[in-house]
Amino acid sequence: MKNLFKTLTLIAFFAISINVMAQQIVTGNVSDTNGLPLPGATVVIKGTSSGTTTDFDGNFSIETNSGEVLVVSYIGYMTQ
Repeated sequence: MKNLFKTLTLIAFFAISINVMAQQIVTGNVSDTNGLPLPGATVVIKGTSSGTTTDFDGNFSIETNSGEVLVVSYIGYMTQ
């Protein structure tokens, strides 16, 4: 029983480690077609409720996993 507990603990540790290592911080800038920043634009990871908004200069930073898609929306513009 003690070996089983050690084995399960080890497996859980590796699973958590792999998940943490796969995450990355994505930074970017949201601007209009004239290059003007869009403050307050919403940046969300597609299919989740995890997201952020852009700052006054249109910059954002969000923690994602490799392969996830970001969805950007702003009032008066088409969602990208």
